[in-house]
Amino acid sequence: MKLDRNGLECVEKKFLKLPNIQKYEVVHRTEDGFIASVEMDDGYEFNINACFLNRVFPSTIMELIEKQDKNQGVSILVAPYISERTAQICEDNGMGYFDYAGNCWFVGHSIFLSEKGNKNPQPKGQRSVSIFERTSVVSSCILRELFADVTRVWKLKHLAEKVNCSIGQVSKLMNVLVENAWVEKVPGGYRIMDPESLLLEWSKDYGKKEMTAYSCYSLDNISVIEERLKNLKKDMGIDSYLTGLSGGVRYAPVVRYNKVHVYIAPEDIQEAISYLDMKEVNSGSNVVILPLENDSYIKDCRVIGDSAVVSPLQIYLDCMQIKGRGEEMAEAVLRKEIIK
Repeated sequence: MKLDRNGLECVEKKFLKLPNIQKYEVVHRTEDGFIASVEMDDGYEFNINACFLNRVFPSTIMELIEKQDKNQGVSILVAPYISERTAQICEDNGMGYFDYAGNCWFVGHSIFLSEKGNKNPQPKGQRSVSIFERTSVVSSCILRELFADVTRVWKLKHLAEKVNCSIGQVSKLMNVLVENAWVEKVPGGYRIMDPESLLLEWSKDYGKKEMTAYSCYSLDNISVIEERLKNLKKDMGIDSYLTGLSGGVRYAPVVRYNKVHVYIAPEDIQEAISYLDMKEVNSGSNVVILPLENDSYIKDCRVIGDSAVVSPLQIYLDCMQIKGRGEEMAEAVLRKEIIK
């Protein structure tokens, strides 16, 4: 798909709406966009060097930013649709952008254009499975290995061996991560370059598919419930792993909580509910049992104060699904345990 009238108009209309623009004119087309001349009402003139991209990835934006020629005018990006992450990268690097949905950002010589939040006018018909969804078990395992040490440089072969998957599966995931500028290719392999942004995106997709949960109520207070969970293994042979706020405070005691979140194997849940003298409720729960659907949830779990607790990474993913205090906890664990 080449630059069409929509691409030209999405920029032109925004500029001509400004009261201090005297003239806006496309001077000529280029191989990958166009050059436009802008004249302000105070007599100031400048050129815009627009680059059109049909498909936009953060990695291609980074390359575009590095290659921009300021002698050709103020560089901007034009595309059918620009995602929030790509938009943020553009803004952070001072590059203006315009898309067919009406989203835009441009700052320069008393001009400030900004419009955000418009949806993609041409969304994909069928959404492919995201690498971040709970059902993407292999991808999840690879990502967890990467986050075990965010400073490490990984070879595809070593990652494949650690996760017990094919090099092809690792390579496919890495291509997605590199395209989105979350991971960079360096001498010797691959390394996470933006762990915070990568985790945030992971948490968004992770929470899109609602997880089956057992909401329960116990007459015991929180400390007693957590003590009885410790005995669950000893008395019944049932493993349990704290997560959410109850798990997070073991790493970063920054919030108070009145509900226990815990992982238990699906086949053991009913027996655990009976042992803990709880009943399932529709509202007012003080215990939430999450089915341990696969072992990736408890990778790198720790024993803290005799309680089994999921890893800081899993705490982050789970707490980001709990609005308010959960997000506060996730941020604290991120700073203290994941990005050191």
